[in-house]
Amino acid sequence: MKNYPVIALAALAGLFLASCESYDLPTPPAQSNPDLGVYDSQTLAFTSVMGSTVDLPALKAAERPVDMFNVTYEPLPAPYKLQPVAEFSATDAYSADKTISLAMSVDTTGMAYLPVAEVQSAFNSLISKSPDAKDIYLRVAAYAVNGTSSVRLGGKDEYYFNGVVNVKPCPQENVIEEGYYLVGSFCDWNVKKGIAFTQIEEGNPYDHPEFMVKIDVTAAQASDGYKWKVVPKSAFEAGTWAGAYGAVVGDSNLSGSLVAAPEAETEAGTIAQEGPYIIKINLETLRYSIDQAFDYLWVPGFGSSTSNFDKIMRLTNTGDYIHYEGTMRLSNRFWFTGQPSLNGVNYRPDGDQEDNDGVLSGKMIYDVTSTATMKVPTTGLYYIQANIIDMTWKATPIPVLNLVGAFNGWSEKTAPALTPNSQKTVWTITQEFTEAGEFKACVNNSWALSYGTQDGTFNSVWQNAGNYKIEEPGTYEISFHFDVFPNYVSVVKK
Repeated sequence: MKNYPVIALAALAGLFLASCESYDLPTPPAQSNPDLGVYDSQTLAFTSVMGSTVDLPALKAAERPVDMFNVTYEPLPAPYKLQPVAEFSATDAYSADKTISLAMSVDTTGMAYLPVAEVQSAFNSLISKSPDAKDIYLRVAAYAVNGTSSVRLGGKDEYYFNGVVNVKPCPQENVIEEGYYLVGSFCDWNVKKGIAFTQIEEGNPYDHPEFMVKIDVTAAQASDGYKWKVVPKSAFEAGTWAGAYGAVVGDSNLSGSLVAAPEAETEAGTIAQEGPYIIKINLETLRYSIDQAFDYLWVPGFGSSTSNFDKIMRLTNTGDYIHYEGTMRLSNRFWFTGQPSLNGVNYRPDGDQEDNDGVLSGKMIYDVTSTATMKVPTTGLYYIQANIIDMTWKATPIPVLNLVGAFNGWSEKTAPALTPNSQKTVWTITQEFTEAGEFKACVNNSWALSYGTQDGTFNSVWQNAGNYKIEEPGTYEISFHFDVFPNYVSVVKK
């Protein structure tokens, strides 16, 4: 750390400038300041008074700010005033995207402090929304401020405190548990028979509070009204209704608010139409939504057909009913449907698509009236992905398919290319295996995309899946079939 013990304020007024998230230190205007002489910045010292843990709930209850440092210093030449700035960070790197700067106030006793709400907000943004105490990085810079003019004391690299602070944050309004269950008429309101929700994104539930569950509503259940509520894991394990949520519908019964309802059948949500559904809940916003659950998304287009669903290829749900993927021939135009029909759910492009070195992507919209389509500039084989929550799609071209495996030391760079048919839907190679071994396909002599088996058989072709096995030495004709659904591999010994 560099030391700049003596600062000439007038000379440095145009240097060492900074701006903070909650306090602006703008570039000084083009004006001349009187000669303020020199200032010895080594007289400035910050002594922490925060103790082992900064207890924000206790301070909030006592209606006190967060006292942080005793500040001692020689008075600044008038009219300059001291402005210390606390820089909070998630890591010791203090990168711009993981750092929040807050201007501290200094009272007449020399105590530098921040409001509880500002520290809480910084902690929640950088570390977690969980009520658990955790460490956060903190360093302190200091400025001499005169209106819109500011000078950083000690130089641009000087920090008067640099360390780690343990913070106990205020709890969020909603207690969020690590698991939730769906209970209702389908299980005779028996809490112990509830269906488990899955957390949509792994991690602390306070930071990732969204959960989902797939259900199948029968015609009989729909006729009677498929009624449901949500209970937390603690209630499920205890067999009680403590902490349960009911549903208050919004514009339709497919979305609305979760409300505290710790009794069996009060304020239950209702589904009145049969079919597969995804119920999604957000325990931070206390909102729910219900969407149809699709095992597949069909991809009509010029690459196969725009109406004959016996020929149209599909994207497969990857297990969460959010992400879908598949590989197929595309030509010019395509879009997605949620059923083997043009009548019903249709996903169409929303705005312009992007082209990043041949990889096409864009937003999509659920629209049953639009005739807009996604487009590819070149007919060929594409790996397609769709996300029906983020409403995004992506199509990656597959210009070359290579065979890679034990026979060539798993070297993608030397992997021989398969030969496509005229439609680029079936790719074939004849390969000698001097001994039994495993193989898979990679794309364009790279592991960025690869195809293997999910179930250990040749009847499965999935992105980034397991290896296929050749049980005995010999020469084999191997073909990857992307002309039918599901895709498969044929292996014929010559």
